[in-house]
Amino acid sequence: MVFPVNARLQAAHSFVRDVRSAHAFFIEQDPASADERYELLLQRLQEARGHLRWNPAAGRPARFLQAQSTQGRVLAARAMALAAAHGFPHLRELVVKRHVLLCAHDENRVLLLALKHERQLMFKFDQDLP
Repeated sequence: MVFPVNARLQAAHSFVRDVRSAHAFFIEQDPASADERYELLLQRLQEARGHLRWNPAAGRPARFLQAQSTQGRVLAARAMALAAAHGFPHLRELVVKRHVLLCAHDENRVLLLALKHERQLMFKFDQDLP
């Protein structure tokens, strides 16, 4: 399988919400350094987007897909249904320093679904995707 040089990227509402929530958390945690840390996160996400454009299958298989708990299985089923509803057959996680970016992809498109800090237990999803 040959990957495109310039895959098309889209961002789900849940991803945008998660990025904004990270900024709000930074402010709550330490207002003096919040903007600087947020800019660094945005820079790292931009680098991740560039990487995903070159290789939509970057990262690792989404780990929560093998969840054994009921809550984990519900989350996995919801994520797979959201991806499938928009024509994306695969889910992967890309580690972006201390955050994990959840993506759905096919050979030439990537949908950024959610972002969580490494210490958060679960991703959160909105019902409406672009």
